[in-house]
Amino acid sequence: MNLKKILKKILYLCPSRYIDKFYLIYNRIFYSELTEKKMTFGSSNEDKTFYIIRPRTNSVEGLMALLFYVIQHIGYAEKNNYVPVVDFKNYKVQYTIQKGEDTWEVFFKQISKYTLNEVYKSKNVILSGLNASYETYPYLREKSFDKEDLQEVHNLIKKYIKFSDAALAKYKDELSNINPKEMIGLYLRGTDYTKLKPAGEAVQPTVEEAIERVKQYIKNNDKKVFLVTEDEEVYKKVISNLGNKVVTVSFDRYIKNYSAKNFLAKDSCIEQLAKDAHTRGMNYLVKIMLLSQCSCIVGGKTCGSWAACALADEKTKIDIFELGNY
Repeated sequence: MNLKKILKKILYLCPSRYIDKFYLIYNRIFYSELTEKKMTFGSSNEDKTFYIIRPRTNSVEGLMALLFYVIQHIGYAEKNNYVPVVDFKNYKVQYTIQKGEDTWEVFFKQISKYTLNEVYKSKNVILSGLNASYETYPYLREKSFDKEDLQEVHNLIKKYIKFSDAALAKYKDELSNINPKEMIGLYLRGTDYTKLKPAGEAVQPTVEEAIERVKQYIKNNDKKVFLVTEDEEVYKKVISNLGNKVVTVSFDRYIKNYSAKNFLAKDSCIEQLAKDAHTRGMNYLVKIMLLSQCSCIVGGKTCGSWAACALADEKTKIDIFELGNY
């Protein structure tokens, strides 16, 4: 284990308020370009203040981590009476293929009726800063699986987040073969989550623990299990135990022989899921959309499971393992 990982593990032994203060200082030093900035780009819309949500610059966050980040910033914008707008066109994310494309709109529709072109001609514009994650609504400061918190997020999602036409079309195609409302959803991360055990991230259940939990929901009925995982080892273990009870999407692919030398986003093996980033992101999004429609969601605590639970309605049974952090 290198020195950076050791220091990070020590940091996460501290109370959360000290961790937050550390990262506020750390981000100001190492991500100074993402300090909140007030800008004027023109004379339009004098009566409004726009809040441009910019992604972090490391380009490694998965799609659901990006969604969580955007929703945090939407909450911050609402608190301050700003008009939020997402800019994944002028800022690169993991799923950006070519310069100048609006990567957000590959997966979602713009969260505002105002276009980026219009916003960048406006008088009062704020470029988002990393401080927003700490100054947003309390229920958005971390990935809470509390029922009331999830309902608050669900309401915010209904107000702002709309899927792209391409995402909805692919989702509807899968619905012709999958009926998630009659299934138990099982979300299990493997690869970098369980092999690298990143400090501060949630401890994931073993496959065996998750299967035992799922069995409680299917022992007295003939319900199928909708499985979402990126890891072939996980997939094989679930199949060997639950057999033909398991249902997956028609386009599913898995990571084989993950080296554990780097985060998945920076490892070439990620192309085993799909060669191009748009397809990888779209496939992931559609699986989360389907997972959110299951009658019960079982799994580890991650951005993906959080997104599915936040998209789900209040009648959905939520059974997420809370095992502390690595």
